Amino acid sequence: MFCSNFGGRGGFGPGNAMGYEGMFLGMGFRLLIFILVIFIGIKLYKEFINKSNSALKILNEKYAGGEISEEEYIKRRNILLDRKIK
Repeated sequence: MFCSNFGGRGGFGPGNAMGYEGMFLGMGFRLLIFILVIFIGIKLYKEFINKSNSALKILNEKYAGGEISEEEYIKRRNILLDRKIK
């Protein structure tokens, strides 16, 4: 209050301590964080898709190998696809 004009503007000198370099550093850091979040999101999405398709892949292999009948294959496939939609 008493020293409001001490050092120029509002007592804090002519600007912030970082100047223009700090502005670009901050923007670069935010851009890096944004890219990192997007990258992690894509990785998690791909992992989720691969996990959900792996059960169907195993079922297809069992049917192709003759381990299960056609009726059993269709029944299990419908269960997997219904669960995938929800």
